[in-house]
Amino acid sequence: KSYAHRVLSDRMVENPQNVAQFLNEMEKRSRGMFEKEMELMMKAKQYVEGDSQIQAWDVPFYSNFIKAQRQHQRSQEEGGDSDDSTQGYFTVENSINGMKALVSDLFGIDMKEVEIPIEERWDIDTTTNAQDQLAACAGLRKFEFHHEHDGALGSMYFDLHPRDGKFVHAAHFTIRCGRNREDDIGSDRQLPIVALVCNLSPSSSSSNALLSHSEVETLYHEFGHGVHSLLSRCSFQHLSGTRAAMDFVETPSHFFETFARDPSFLSRILARHYMTGEPMSELRAQHLKQSHNDFRSVEVQTQIVHSRFDQALFGENPCSPALGGSSTTDVFERLHREAGVPFAVGTHWHSRFGHLVSYGAGYYGYLYAQVFAADIWSSCMSAKINSTSSSSLREGGTKIWKEMLIHGGGKDPKKMLKVVLGRDPSVEPFFEGISER
Repeated sequence: KSYAHRVLSDRMVENPQNVAQFLNEMEKRSRGMFEKEMELMMKAKQYVEGDSQIQAWDVPFYSNFIKAQRQHQRSQEEGGDSDDSTQGYFTVENSINGMKALVSDLFGIDMKEVEIPIEERWDIDTTTNAQDQLAACAGLRKFEFHHEHDGALGSMYFDLHPRDGKFVHAAHFTIRCGRNREDDIGSDRQLPIVALVCNLSPSSSSSNALLSHSEVETLYHEFGHGVHSLLSRCSFQHLSGTRAAMDFVETPSHFFETFARDPSFLSRILARHYMTGEPMSELRAQHLKQSHNDFRSVEVQTQIVHSRFDQALFGENPCSPALGGSSTTDVFERLHREAGVPFAVGTHWHSRFGHLVSYGAGYYGYLYAQVFAADIWSSCMSAKINSTSSSSLREGGTKIWKEMLIHGGGKDPKKMLKVVLGRDPSVEPFFEGISER
């Protein structure tokens, strides 16, 4: 019937009708929060400009304006005089130590840094004086993962800081897929090799680089992809790790990202001041989570508009006046108007929205995976992470590994989620999470 029908046929959602049903449910559940947050921006604009009509360009300005006010109020509650009360609590080394603690507590895995042979490096020119370059280089690092019973699991490179000519975004790359091998001699395993490539705040020393909280979230998100690649057990390379259904594959990464803003994990392990070593207070960590939730419903409504537009572009009714349909700009504007999301008349922002090409009828997957991750967190982790019992965390982590991550793309994600959750997935934990204040 359409490209959307074709591309969705082998994904969790199965067809465009189910995408529409999911987006309708998300729109309905977020509507009340969205209207309240829009009203806050209208009141703020009325106070500042004497005009309450919110334009598209007002959304980032007034949402950040209100966030800054709230941040200042929360800082006062903490007894501080700084509006940026989280500054200095996040470094690369703290973040990596948090990862080590995380894989140990969840899975019983030892994450150990090892030296990188010169022939494995891609951050220097090995045809020139490599030793001089190594002395000035603070970029590439390598970690090996080992399980107490399963043995070696694979390797993960961290290429975290900018340099000339480097890929400018954040991503997880599979250098070599893991797979089970059988030959005449016997059975063994091809160990996976993955790389996390980011462009975090630069420093003369990679371990002392101060990071923003959003950079830590990005790092943990990509780390989730890497762990997914390392922990899968498949016979075929093309089903290993993240080679799974596109609308499921972001679930583990969003799950791991959640640790980077969990108040308990922040105050106990992840957030320690780089000068004093003092952990972040529980109150400050809670405020950080609240700040993340500010205006989330506006983000959700915008994602729904973009997802519906993506479906329209690749659906049965063409967005082309020459073929009897409306123009892409007209469709984009109509979807904004219907949702109540401000639109700038006379513009065509969607023409620079690269995800419409790379996702192609799959942009809904961004929200789809977040819903699954929130449900897994609520069901398997949120209560356990506050427990003083390490066995409680291990129980939840083992379930996630052995019932979900281990299968890569070799098992139907619906069946995996049902086993992990004990029921079909729900959107409720997602909205409970973003409504926490």
